[in-house]
Amino acid sequence: MGCCSRDALCDRCLADSLAHLRGVAACRGEYWARCVADRVPRSRPWPRYEGKCATIARDKVRDLGRDARLREELARLCAAWAARWWAA
Repeated sequence: MGCCSRDALCDRCLADSLAHLRGVAACRGEYWARCVADRVPRSRPWPRYEGKCATIARDKVRDLGRDARLREELARLCAAWAARWWAA
């Protein structure tokens, strides 16, 4: 990493950043689902990645990078791991 600005990662730097941060996004997603499970019965399915769910996921990973593509991919991973935990 380091060949481009943090605001606009090249494809290689994006892939490197995702490799480093995907576990963080996954952990945050699982923790998110656990916190929701404390308040809401798990009989309902986890919401799809759209609307409020997408907004919350984006907020949960906003601090992990400045590149919009990176943040979006991390948000999708966060929501996917939340849904995975929820369904288990």
